[in-house]
Amino acid sequence: MDILNFISWIKLGKYSSTIPTDAVTVVGVPNPTRGDAYLPVTVPVSAFTTLAETNIGKLLGGGIVVGEWDENGVKKALIASLTDLSTGLPWSPVTNILIGPTAQSWSNGLGNTDAIIAQTGAPATTAYAAGIARLYLGGGFTDWYLPAAWELNMCYNAATFVNRILGANGFQTNNWNYWSSTEISSTTAWRATFKEGSGASSNKISGIGITSIRAVRIHTL
Repeated sequence: MDILNFISWIKLGKYSSTIPTDAVTVVGVPNPTRGDAYLPVTVPVSAFTTLAETNIGKLLGGGIVVGEWDENGVKKALIASLTDLSTGLPWSPVTNILIGPTAQSWSNGLGNTDAIIAQTGAPATTAYAAGIARLYLGGGFTDWYLPAAWELNMCYNAATFVNRILGANGFQTNNWNYWSSTEISSTTAWRATFKEGSGASSNKISGIGITSIRAVRIHTL
């Protein structure tokens, strides 16, 4: 069964002679009397639109959509800031003490970011990656943070579309790296280069000069 048949079958369940006003006619389900032929079947245009719709690259929630998903029936999107917030900042001012599991999630960047800030024992500042991301107020939202490693990967996967829209303000695709909020050890954290999507652990402080910061937030659609 080809994709048109599949969509028809899912949306209509069976062949119907009732033609919706918002519909197109496509080759449909197999003719029950001839195995080598197909009956025409009508499919609402919305069947195609629904499957093809994406918000990736849309300016929304104070930034640009880089990923989206359905979470228990609630549609959510990962929003990236419209520009890099800074370059050449350390991951944290505390560079040789392990934070532990609260900062080592590969998917929960907000939790990581808050744990990094908590370790400093002071309010967030713009002098380090987690702090500047958490203090960002793009679009008037106060829930921005430094992305976890997998969230950073979502940014990379959307870079083709994002960079067409944002141009010079898009993700850097040279040898520059982006910090994630995922701690690897007492002295290292995960970072990724958007030139080829590779990632590695980098010293929390010696990454100065080779790393950029992009904030993200989760937005309910």
